[in-house]
Amino acid sequence: MFEIRPTAYGGRGCFATCEIARGTRVHCATTPFTAVIFRDFRKEVCGYCFAYDLGRAWKVRLGGTETAGLWFCSEGCRERWVNEEDHTGELVPVLELIEQTVALARRKLQSSKAGEYDEDFVTEDFSFEDDAIDKLWEQVDGLLTSNSVTANPLRNPILKNRILALEDIEYDSARLIAVAIVRLFLETYTSSTPPWFTWSGFAGLESHEKDLINRLPALLESHIRVYIFLKAVMPKKFQAFVTSANVRAVLGRESANAFGIWQLPLTTESECLGSSIFPSASYFNHSCDPNVIKTRTGRQMHFTTSRFVKKGEELCISYGMMLTMAAKARQDLLQEQWYFKCGCGRCTIELATAA
Repeated sequence: MFEIRPTAYGGRGCFATCEIARGTRVHCATTPFTAVIFRDFRKEVCGYCFAYDLGRAWKVRLGGTETAGLWFCSEGCRERWVNEEDHTGELVPVLELIEQTVALARRKLQSSKAGEYDEDFVTEDFSFEDDAIDKLWEQVDGLLTSNSVTANPLRNPILKNRILALEDIEYDSARLIAVAIVRLFLETYTSSTPPWFTWSGFAGLESHEKDLINRLPALLESHIRVYIFLKAVMPKKFQAFVTSANVRAVLGRESANAFGIWQLPLTTESECLGSSIFPSASYFNHSCDPNVIKTRTGRQMHFTTSRFVKKGEELCISYGMMLTMAAKARQDLLQEQWYFKCGCGRCTIELATAA
């Protein structure tokens, strides 16, 4: 029904290979490659279907002693999550380890006089120009292999505990990355994984790491903390995959490629409950006059045509609730959050008219 190929304006997009009637579902992304429910909502959002009931906490947890920071709206959703998302049993112990490590480190920090972690890696005079970010990551990798008890955060008990006590946004990032790392690890044991659900399929998405850091410089320090945290806590069998390159790959691709897990029904008042990455759906580009509507049903993303689409026409969605905004406001929002200037037909006409 559509193919992914280069666009005239750069990057790749989805193009109809035949005429498509209005109301046709052109794609269903069945489950995210990686996803995280934000810590503030983890008790209130079902770990499988993402159901949210206006702040009411769900009661169903994983069985046994491991809870992995997951709550479910029903026993059925719990079973489906176990069977579909962790059928090998590799993911739950990793998520539980993150959960317990952060909780313990926070308790230790509260009972000590060590104080909160301060920004040791990104100094006030740090330059974000050229390859400075790459060099800083190389420096961090060097510190993590150092034998110095003072310099190596993994060998310095005080510094290590400060880093392990992740802030909530870092906790969310650690879980998002950990799921992706486990996916990468498991690719060793399967040959039937769809290409959009493999690491290579995910890595084919464009990274916006430098765009993100330039907009929010403080995140660089946060990303480094998350990397060191994962090096400290991930089980030994995963350590070969816990590299700075892989951590940067996930965080850089989440920016501008992720689909928010929004409270339903979707309105301007909806809460953003989490973040999910569907590589197969990330090639739908934005238009302020979209011909495809995206909707979430449970943990699936559905893409349905909103009008007749000609053969060869690009299939486009709207990235956010911005279609009622003025052209200049849409342009500013897209540049700030998705790092591009929209050149769709609607924007071209409206901006020309306003000039």
